[in-house]
Parts: sequence; C-alpha cells; structure tokens
Amino acid sequence: MQRPNLTKIALVRVLGCKVNQAEAAAMAAILETKGFTVDSESKEPDLVLVNTCCVTAKAEGKSRRLINRLALEYPSALLVVTGCLAEINPEVGNSAHKSLVMGTFEKDRFATFLDAHSEDESRIVRKGASSCNTYGDLGSPAIPGRSRTFLKVQDGCSQRCTYCIVPIARGPSRSMPRSAVLERAAELDRSGYSEIVLTGIHLGCYGRDLDPSITLEDLLEDLLCEPGRTRYRLSSVEPQEITQRIIDLAANNSRICRHFHVPMQSADDSVLSRMARPYDSAFIRDLTRRILSEIPEACIGLDVMVGFPGEDDRSFENTRAMIEQSGAAYLHVFPFSPRPGTPAAKFGPRVASAVAARRVEELRTLSAKLRQTFHERFLGATLTAVAESEPDPVTGTLIARTDNYIPVRVVARHAEGLFQVKLQEITSEGSLGSVSAYTNAQSKKQNRRNPS
Repeated sequence: MQRPNLTKIALVRVLGCKVNQAEAAAMAAILETKGFTVDSESKEPDLVLVNTCCVTAKAEGKSRRLINRLALEYPSALLVVTGCLAEINPEVGNSAHKSLVMGTFEKDRFATFLDAHSEDESRIVRKGASSCNTYGDLGSPAIPGRSRTFLKVQDGCSQRCTYCIVPIARGPSRSMPRSAVLERAAELDRSGYSEIVLTGIHLGCYGRDLDPSITLEDLLEDLLCEPGRTRYRLSSVEPQEITQRIIDLAANNSRICRHFHVPMQSADDSVLSRMARPYDSAFIRDLTRRILSEIPEACIGLDVMVGFPGEDDRSFENTRAMIEQSGAAYLHVFPFSPRPGTPAAKFGPRVASAVAARRVEELRTLSAKLRQTFHERFLGATLTAVAESEPDPVTGTLIARTDNYIPVRVVARHAEGLFQVKLQEITSEGSLGSVSAYTNAQSKKQNRRNPS
C-alpha cells in the first residue's frame, strides 16, 4: 500500500547465478523509472521483488523459504516473484496477500506487466518459457560509483543435459543482437566501468540464433575493436565452446581477463555419457592443458556435480584424479539434485546421501587446497585489479579482484578504474595486498606478461 506523500519503496532480493544478479539489477532500475526508490534496508517497502532460482533442490528450498519469510515480514507489500522457480512452480507466491508471479516470458517484459498489474489483486502471469523466441532485453543499468558490472547478452538453453531443468525454466537459447551489445558496452564504458562480465545461461551459444549467425568469438573481437578501456570477463562457458580462438584472444589481448569458469560436471566418461554432456574426460584434460600452455597465469574454475546416479567409487576417483592433474585453481562443488521433468530424475542407481555428502566435502577440501596453491604462486607479484566492494568506512579497505580472479583486500579509499595491486600475504581467510599504481587497459599488457 502506498503511503501518502511519500516515495514508494521497493526491496529487491536475488538468488542464484550471475544472470539472475544482472536481471535483478535491471529490474531494480526499471522500478526506479516507475517512481520507486530501491532501498535494501527498508522496513516498510511497498513492493518486494524476489528473483528466484531452482537449479537444485537446495536452491529451490532457499527461494521458497525467502518468499514465505518476506510475505510474513511485509504483509502489506506487493510481492513480485520472478525467476526460474516462478516459471516451474508459479504457486510459490500464494503465501502473500498480494502477489504478482511472473514467468520467464513475462519477466522479459517486466515494465509492461508491472504497469498492467493492479496492486489490489494477486495474479499469476505465465505464458510459458517456450514462447520466448526473441531476446528480452531488461537493460543494463549504470550504477554510479561502481567499477564492475554484468552485461547479460544471452538467455535460455537448447542443450538437453539429462539433469537440468533450465531449458524448461528459461526456454530456448536466444541472443542480444550484436549491435545492441556493442552499444550497451560502450554506454557502460562511458559510465566509468572498468570491468564488464559477459553473462548468459548458455553463453557459448551466443549468436547462433541471430540472422546472420555469429559466434561468441566474433562478439569478443567486435568488442575489442571498439575504443575504450574496459576489460571483459567471461562468465561460465561450456567446455566444448571454449575454442582455440577464444584462448588465443585471451592470451594476446589484455582486455580479456585470464579467467575461465568451466562447467565440467564430471571427469568420468560413463557419468558424462549419462549426463548427455557432449565431451569426454580426455577433452577436458586437453582443454585445461591448452589454456595453461598459452596462459600460464590463467585461473581455471570447474563446476563439479557429485552423486549423479550411477557414480560409483571408481567414477568419483576418476573425477578427483583428473581435477588434481588439471591445474584448476578452484572448484564449485554441488550434489546432484533430481528435478521432476528431467530424465535423470528417474535414473538409478541413486547414490546414498551420506556418500554424496562425503564426496562433496572431499572435493571442497581439495578446492580450498587448489585455491591456496594458486594464490601463493602470485605472492609478491603485481597484478591489475578492479574494486569489487565499496571501501570500509572505518578501515578504508576494500576487496579488489585481479584479472585472474584473485580477491585481494587492500587499503584504497579512492580506488577507481583499473589499478595495480601487489600481493603481500596469503592467509586462510584470503589475500592481502597494497595498491602500487593506477593503470589502464592499454598499459596492462606489459604487467600481465611480467607479473612480479
């Protein structure tokens, strides 16, 4: 309910992937154009927006609990539920007195549906993700004072992995037109951003649906040809879509971050086959070798799914052994979660939950060891970074992110743009460093080739 003579207040909450984060920021900006003030600390919001996730059972549970808590905490607010869970299970908004549940198709048209909705009624708006045939552009807001931002350029997925609900929740793969990407990137560069993270649900599929079709590599080359000092970071890219051309671009151009996040899922051939992943363990082994051969300082992260049906001790050991030999710097480990509507939900034999939990813990321990080893390689080195957090008002410290994905806490009350940090100490809680100089994208190349 709107309070008289006061600006309407919106509270925005987001769960899940970087694409969800980018979309939530865009929807927050749209709310501001509709007369709302977005205030994360408000105790009396008029509208509460929740961008949900359901990629795993744990993620779905977190989304449901958050929705229920917010509905109880702010009973007079309009609760707007969107994201993947809103598409798969639109009844999730039932706990609120007033709710608007927007599936994938409607979320892409957030401003229009927000205008059409009456705040005095609950409504589920769901045409179906399969109706999303063109890219829905929510925008990429420029937030003053920030140095790093996400630019979503692709949505949906046409790949049919047996465990994944995302193609059903997000619809088919679709891409932002090349000209729109270039225009948006130029706007963000002019707004002062020093790093743009290119995101998508299936980023490596970018451009295949366009006419004429192009590739992610084509887009990267176009971006690099544009004037500007902004550097680009790729979010998760499927292994088979990290081409030699992408590796060469990252090896030879300082405006592409030396960071590859690879959703490997498993390194056992029998498990990969049941997952319907389009590669085998030898491909992963060769990919990491080629990346590190050309870019020795590169950070490689691996997604690993544990406990997929049929994963026996030998299968798990194959995965663990390959990870140890891969040169990876960190792992994102999560247990298999059967999703209704996917083939794997009916697969057997199931891995006992206690066994899966033990394997998850084992790989997370390995990840901590790999991360520590990777960070220690750069002790005493000077690397180019961008601020990832606001300076602490008391200590003046902030978290900076190097181009090869090392978070470094530094004292930098006025850190803007790209700057050089020297890693001085590696602790179990993170890396500590100091700002040694300010730089720009053009001068970064020499530093990358001589990091110490």
